[in-house]
Amino acid sequence: MKKRYLILAGILAASMLAAGCGKKNSVAPEQKVEATATPTVTEAAKTDVVEMQTSTDETANIKNVMGTKSETTTSIVFTNKMNSTISAIYVRPTRDDGDDSDETWGSDLVNGKFTLASNDKAVYYMEKSQKDDNGDTATSFDVRITFSDEEQNECFFRQLPLLTISQLSLCMDGEGEDGIPYATYLASGSTKEVSTLKDVKARLGIEDDSEESDSSDSTDSSDSTAVTPTPKNSYDNGDSTDSSSSGSSDSTSTPDPTSAPASDAPDPTEAPSGEKDLASVAAGYIGRSMSELENACGSPNGSDYEDEPESGKTGYYYYDTFTVSTTFDDDGNEVVSGVW
Repeated sequence: MKKRYLILAGILAASMLAAGCGKKNSVAPEQKVEATATPTVTEAAKTDVVEMQTSTDETANIKNVMGTKSETTTSIVFTNKMNSTISAIYVRPTRDDGDDSDETWGSDLVNGKFTLASNDKAVYYMEKSQKDDNGDTATSFDVRITFSDEEQNECFFRQLPLLTISQLSLCMDGEGEDGIPYATYLASGSTKEVSTLKDVKARLGIEDDSEESDSSDSTDSSDSTAVTPTPKNSYDNGDSTDSSSSGSSDSTSTPDPTSAPASDAPDPTEAPSGEKDLASVAAGYIGRSMSELENACGSPNGSDYEDEPESGKTGYYYYDTFTVSTTFDDDGNEVVSGVW
């Protein structure tokens, strides 16, 4: 009997020891799995969120700001290509009387907040609804700039369609008193840069034999008559001794800076004798049908249409030396509304 009890007691003790080891081994692996899984999932989620928040703004890096951004403004990026530091910029609707007195220009948009060195940029938030001298909605604007160097004469840029422009570069062809200020720009939604240099030279009676100018401007000069900076007037600021120093025969025929910028343009009723006259002929058809203008000036190089908030559907027709804008009357007739 004692042997049986001893045998049973030994079997029972062995069973208890075996059960205790199995329990210890099963718990340890579960604790290791939980300790290593949690931090890996949390870190991956945070990384994904940061990468998705990246965004860019076309004008976000431009620190020089003129005007106040709102739902009633359009943005225009000005770039200084004048090779001189600009200290003041004025913008106004184009005037028919050509009066350039300070009172007609209003306030300086820069107002001492910054200066534009060569290649610097500034964004201008421009109110879309502005009135011209006749009380009509303005579509053509003039720009006036002055320089940090007070000995430099101010420059003017005439008849710019700023409401359709997204990027505007103010440039100078040449140096000193013989330099000719002109503009290049990109219309909103367009990738073609328009230069006004060819038309400026034509207004001054300067022949442009540059092949580069012909090749780059002939197809893109939808604003060939848009800017009339009259550089001899604008750049010398009315100083007769400065204008005569250029030594060219054109200086004697240059209009006074207080006269209308288009004083040298031919009478719209005259028959066109060359490309520069076609713009004046086209201007005589403002208020008449586009088909009549095409009969007089020929077919345009291209055209497109946009829906404008103020005027509704607007057409743009691009000729070699000017651009024609049209609107539609209540009967659906396409009427010429502007030429620049």
